[in-house]
Amino acid sequence: MSPYSIALFFHLVGVLALFGGIALEQTGIRQLRNAPSLAQVREWVTLLRGLRRIDAPAGLTVLVSGGYLATHGAGHHAWVAAGIVGMVLMAVLGAVVGRPRFLAIVKALPATDGPVSSSLRARLDDPILRATAATRAALGLGIVFDMVVKPAAPVAVISLALALVVGAATLISRRASARGTLAANE
Repeated sequence: MSPYSIALFFHLVGVLALFGGIALEQTGIRQLRNAPSLAQVREWVTLLRGLRRIDAPAGLTVLVSGGYLATHGAGHHAWVAAGIVGMVLMAVLGAVVGRPRFLAIVKALPATDGPVSSSLRARLDDPILRATAATRAALGLGIVFDMVVKPAAPVAVISLALALVVGAATLISRRASARGTLAANE
């Protein structure tokens, strides 16, 4: 047992926790969109509020342990830098884009029970919120790809760029689907 193997253990635990949070976020956002009642919206909001207790410590664990791994064995390579950039992008997307939209849902949620109003439904169906979550998940996969394959700089950057494209495609497909639904209802 060495300090490096302990750091690697914490790094992997952090990654598992981060992807657990991503899976819960994807599920929660989907269930919010499908919730027929305010009571169900509240249940999923409660779950999503608790993700900060997973995401922040997991991200910090990944970065701290990853820093140790980089300075004590892995070295400073393009794939390490790409992983750090990807983690920062995930955090910024979550904090700057996703969180304000989620808080707007929380603020619009009435204290009473009953069906979901059309104005709240519009917030629950927010394509930007969905695309942000999908982009964060794709970035996570791009980072794992870089960590496992350890590619040269161009491929490391391409893997993160593809993740951003996946997020944009989610937004575009959601908007196209919404337009098709509107056209069919007219």
